[in-house]
Parts: sequence; structure tokens; C-alpha cells
Amino acid sequence: MKYLTPNKSNSQPKPESSPQKEPKKGGSDYLELLARWIVALISLPVIFISHIIAQFVTPGTPGYKLVGAIGFWIGTLLSTDSIWQVLFQGKPIFPWFEQEWIGWIGWLQLPFNVLFWISFGISALVQVMEARTLRGKNPQQAKHEFEDSKQYTLGTKPTGNIDLTVALWGDYKAAGMKERHTGGAIALFFWVLDLTTTFVGRNPFRYTNPGLILACFAYNVVSMMAGEIGYGIWKLTK
Repeated sequence: MKYLTPNKSNSQPKPESSPQKEPKKGGSDYLELLARWIVALISLPVIFISHIIAQFVTPGTPGYKLVGAIGFWIGTLLSTDSIWQVLFQGKPIFPWFEQEWIGWIGWLQLPFNVLFWISFGISALVQVMEARTLRGKNPQQAKHEFEDSKQYTLGTKPTGNIDLTVALWGDYKAAGMKERHTGGAIALFFWVLDLTTTFVGRNPFRYTNPGLILACFAYNVVSMMAGEIGYGIWKLTK
């Protein structure tokens, strides 16, 4: 009986392929690498500054939130000046359009004055309430409230029932309207308070120069709106 023997061609191992030799780097390659390093070193400060700026303009970053917080604080501080003058008879915090102000020594003493922080708190509350009236509801919230209110179907006004039934029907019909009217009244109160304290604290019509009248009037408007703008920026950064 003959035994089958494997073919010699199959039994011999395949020769391994020799590794490809890496091309040697010439002088031009080293010059190119050196040029890249020089460009990277030169552009490093610019890239670093760009990354810092990006932290202040990219939503969600700590720098962006810091800008919003600073805007709210500065805007509220501008509005605090009027409340500080009118409600607590304090000297003007800023020298603009004022005959006298607290000065730099007064600025150092402000953090230790309780009335100043009360004025700042009132100003912050005013700015937040005014910002909410200016901003209003977002579309998603308004849509949700509208869809939620449609599930309640009002029946016809009852006749031949006791007064309590008619009164309860009226409460059901006007449900939520009292809060809506109250919110409007509160917003109007804060707007009137801000307008009064701003123009009483800095009356633009005490000047005779038309340019100063317009400048003081414009500054009053800016000081009123600065807090709302700062609060809006701060809300966008959250």
C-alpha cells in the first residue's frame, strides 16, 4: 500500500517578504519640519489669545457666563444709582450729570453700607421684573399653556340655579385671569418706580443747554435698560 507524501512545494515554508526600506529623509524634509516648528512657535501666542476670546463668546463656556454676569451687575449698578439717591437720599454714585458725587473714598465705603445693598437688591428685582415683561413667554411655554387650557370646556351659563352655582361658574370661566391681571399690575408698578426714580434722581430739564438735556435724557434711558439687557445676556448664558 502506497502512502501519499505531501508535495514538496506545499511543505516548504513561504519565504517572508523583506520589509520595505523607509526612504531616507533629505535635507529639504528637515528644512520643512524646521519651518513648521518656527510657524507653530510664532502662532502660539495668537492661538492662545484666540482660545481665550473663544471662552468669552462661545455659549456654555465659563467665560461666556462670566460676561453675562458682569453685564447684569453693571446694568443693575447703573440703575441702583437712581434708587440710592431717591429712596435713601444718598449721594450720586457716578459723577455723570451730577454736581457732586460720593468720590473714590465713598466707593470704598459703599460695600459696608447696608442701605446701598438694599438699593442694589431693589434695583435687581426691578430689572428682573422689567426684563420678564419685555421678554415675555417663550413660544414653547405659550404653546404648552394653550394646549393645556383647551382641555377644559366651558358649559353654558346656568339658569334657575342658586347664586352659588352661578358664582362658581364665573370662577371657572375666569380661572387664571386674576393672576394674569395681577402680573400686569406688578409689572406696571415696577416700570413706574424705575421711571420715577431715574428721572427724579437725574432731571434732564434742570439744564438749559439742549445738548445736555438730550445727553442726560439718553443716559437715563440707558441706565433703565442696562439692567434688563444685562439680565437678558445672563439668561442666555445659562
